Amino acid sequence: MSNDTQKADQIHPFRFYTKLFYVLNHARATAEPGPNAKVDKWFNLETPDSDLFPRESRDRYKSISTSLSASASNSSSSLSLPSSSFSSSTGVPPLEIQVLLTIPDLNTNQVLVYLPDSSSSTSTRNRVQPTPKHVLLEKWVLEFTPRNATHRTRDRDRDGREGAEEASGPAGSSVALSTIYKHGIPLFRSLFSLLRILPAWK
Repeated sequence: MSNDTQKADQIHPFRFYTKLFYVLNHARATAEPGPNAKVDKWFNLETPDSDLFPRESRDRYKSISTSLSASASNSSSSLSLPSSSFSSSTGVPPLEIQVLLTIPDLNTNQVLVYLPDSSSSTSTRNRVQPTPKHVLLEKWVLEFTPRNATHRTRDRDRDGREGAEEASGPAGSSVALSTIYKHGIPLFRSLFSLLRILPAWK
């Protein structure tokens, strides 16, 4: 693997996977990070590191180029993996992050209820049966999709009507790593703010 490929794998998409987890964990964790917790500073956004994303889970995203090569060489195989486990086009597993609300053990005189509108004093309380162990509040999925070698466009006649679809050649040159990094800065800053206005923030 060339040095340029290794650099690309480190920034795109490995750092996007890890940063997404750290930003989500920072916004949704109910426990404060320890005093000795490491701080991730990628994309000019400081977020605490977390042991909830262990090294063995992160390492699979460090060599996307190798995974793509293996996927291409095995494309003739009859074995198909479910889309929930692997990307159908790359063989790279998507990162799925679930934000769960843990339900504590209830006493004999306690029940779990749901209030459709907590701002109203006359809201009907709906009992939740059976009592779940967890409630799924959010699910975030990050999936890597490589750029196609060619992209397709549709012809339009003088009246603006669409005609036949045909290939138009290369989809574009490679994006510089510095450009990818710069685009990641506003992306994660926007996500940082969005996570604090969504309902699960409460």
